[in-house]
Amino acid sequence: MQLPESFKSAIAATLGPEACLSFEQALEHPTPVSVRIHRHKYSDSLNLREKVPWCPQGYYLDSRPSFTLDPAFHSGAYYVQEASSMSLWAILDDQFKKKQGLRILDLCGAPGGKSSLIADWLNGEGLLVSNEVIRNRAYILKHNLIKTGYSNIIVSQNDPSDFKNTEHYFDVIVVDAPCSGEGMFRKDENAIKEWSMENVGHCSMRQKRILTDIYPSLKPGGLLIYSTCTYNDIENIQNTDWLSTNYNMKSIDSILGKFSGVTVKEGKHSVGYQFYPHLVKGEGLFIAALQKMVDDKQFSFPKKLNSSLSFLSRQEKNITDSWITPDSDIGFRKDKSGTIHAIPGTIIEDADFLTSGLRLIHCGIDVGKVVKDILIPDHHLALSFLELQNIPGYEADKSEAIAFLKKDLNAIENGQKGWLRIFYKGKALGWVKNIGNRINNYLPNDWRIRMQINNDDERLLPE
Repeated sequence: MQLPESFKSAIAATLGPEACLSFEQALEHPTPVSVRIHRHKYSDSLNLREKVPWCPQGYYLDSRPSFTLDPAFHSGAYYVQEASSMSLWAILDDQFKKKQGLRILDLCGAPGGKSSLIADWLNGEGLLVSNEVIRNRAYILKHNLIKTGYSNIIVSQNDPSDFKNTEHYFDVIVVDAPCSGEGMFRKDENAIKEWSMENVGHCSMRQKRILTDIYPSLKPGGLLIYSTCTYNDIENIQNTDWLSTNYNMKSIDSILGKFSGVTVKEGKHSVGYQFYPHLVKGEGLFIAALQKMVDDKQFSFPKKLNSSLSFLSRQEKNITDSWITPDSDIGFRKDKSGTIHAIPGTIIEDADFLTSGLRLIHCGIDVGKVVKDILIPDHHLALSFLELQNIPGYEADKSEAIAFLKKDLNAIENGQKGWLRIFYKGKALGWVKNIGNRINNYLPNDWRIRMQINNDDERLLPE
């Protein structure tokens, strides 16, 4: 690996010559493979050997299988996540003993590693708003969060400056900021080609702009968790020092300093935690937590909310009730496209508030659309934890599950016609409509497996 000379000089100045050599040697080795399992969906599809120290649901794998060819992956049973980035779990768990009522914003959420971690950490309590400004990345984010099955999630596609109407609203804001990508060097050759000290400075300025835009949205006493996948002080500890100096924020000592190999970075006014690949089994990452110390007014909902969500008609409600077991804790709303959403009662007012100022692309559980007195169920409904009534399921074997995910499954041996939820090892994969001699597959086209495979493909995980 040919590292830029100016980068090597900066690392040598930080680590010293001997440690710098160990650092460079670590980058020549393959990236460790790690996954974070879903507490409610994971069964036994992977050979989990070693735990990630700072995340109770994180595990290392001995090798990298073809996750695409594991139906459990598509059901949301686990998320393939780099181990260092799972450190967010330890910070949240250390700082918050109660999750009920928490409002958490993951500002730069795509592709979904940290957001899905937050969702599983919340375990259905509180509210997660996951945001991504770039449209195609925002829909990838939505895809990955739908697989978690949780209903307390909202996905938005907005610039940080668009959150100006959410002043003092969030208890926690996670900013995994766009950076120069030094921690991605062994995973992405383009990261090396695009790196320069000029780009480091440009990233630092952009990070400050993002932090400035989002700071008002944090509650007094709230926690800002800032991270990058880079090593240099300009984008890391100097930015947290800048926050402490300019925005009256107090740096929080983290439990991360107790984990072997995690380096404590002391700034002039703040402290952060650096993950180096020669010291931990993971990629490069910087992470820090700061508390907003100003004594300012608290958030309250506006008296009038200009929500884009509307109530269901009586007909739509009756049809929805024929699918979903009535639950007093769930409310139903419809967006302008006609999609019905099941939203926990604890966050309905939040949903109405957020739709009035942000571009939401996902809210609660996407139930589906009523077309000619028939509910066309959304893929999200199949993967959710909502209790469905009178909706039969079909347990597919491995070959059938793969065929379904490739949209090559044309028929099943099930005499019951109508909507069926396809399962693999008890975990839902999606919908089909059984017509008798054939089925209609309702897996979204963007989600299907496009890889060319056959039944004896050695990349297939065992049953």
